[in-house]
Amino acid sequence: MTRTHAIVLGVALVLTSATSAAQPPDMSEAPVGPVRVETLELQPTVLKTGDLLIQPYRVRFPDLISEGQEIIILEDRMAPETLPVHPFEGVSLTIERSRVEDEHIWTFTYGFRLVDPSKMTYLLPNFSFYYLVRDLGEDIEDAEVQQVDGGQGLVRYVSTITDEPVLAIRDTIELGAFSGRATFFRTLAWTVAPLPLFVWLVMLVRSARKPKAISLEKAQEAEELARLEAQIPVPPSIWDARRALNRQLSALQDVSPSADAPILTEVERGLVLSLRDYLHAELPDLHPGDTVLDMQRHAEALADGPRKEALRTLTGRLVAYQYGLEHDEPAPIESPGEEARSMEEALKLLRPHVRLLNSLKALVGR
Repeated sequence: MTRTHAIVLGVALVLTSATSAAQPPDMSEAPVGPVRVETLELQPTVLKTGDLLIQPYRVRFPDLISEGQEIIILEDRMAPETLPVHPFEGVSLTIERSRVEDEHIWTFTYGFRLVDPSKMTYLLPNFSFYYLVRDLGEDIEDAEVQQVDGGQGLVRYVSTITDEPVLAIRDTIELGAFSGRATFFRTLAWTVAPLPLFVWLVMLVRSARKPKAISLEKAQEAEELARLEAQIPVPPSIWDARRALNRQLSALQDVSPSADAPILTEVERGLVLSLRDYLHAELPDLHPGDTVLDMQRHAEALADGPRKEALRTLTGRLVAYQYGLEHDEPAPIESPGEEARSMEEALKLLRPHVRLLNSLKALVGR
């Protein structure tokens, strides 16, 4: 044998041993369970950078419902992103489910991508398919998780040339996560950015609230105006005005029909004052300077109803009392008790709950 022949024979032996070492292990002696996995043909067997490697697996398992059991395939444990297939990465998975008589046939078609750029022959690692065999009615948590392995496949990487302009290949180097730091600086920026505007607003408010210097005459006028405003009595609320009017009506009931003119004048003066206060509280549209005739005209312009009739009664008596006081002759009252009761009835019609009840009656009557 010549020296050249010996070198060729040695190279052939090395290549043969390397190829034999890269072949997938024989799975024929693996224990057989109810679930079987068939590794179908790998496509393609020669890869370029960016090529998608398709590896289908056919999973067969029987239907055990008639025997009181059920086989559950744990699909979440076979998600492509969780598979231990380095230097490949799982990028996709499609599952086709079918049934032939009493046997289920599921085809798991995985898409893998190579993340190692070295030109060489690679072995796609096998991984496990997980399943449960549980009795009907048994909790899934109580069933034991079992597994069956799929086969391996050989693929050769030959070139880095690719037709794809952008490759989505995951690098094996982890550069860390900076989302927390980015959030901190973004929050700091949004906190500091409005500060100049806030300072400007504070200065503007301080400038606006700063008291302005006024002359002595204007200060005295302001003091005099404040003193006069303080002397103006605060108008009573409608509740206080109603109580005051009721007191005056009680005083009217105590007056005898043959009372002297001074007594009748004093009672009517109190009624005029209490009626004016009550009508101003009951009719907020009135102006402080309105006369009793203005009040009467305002009551006449209201919508027809019990409220209008009650206000007409009160304003009518107010006009009569006011006319008598202006002419130094009190308005004649034949029966003080009857007159007091008529005005009390008018006051009752103006109470809030009575007005609400009358409104409901009007709606029902429509």
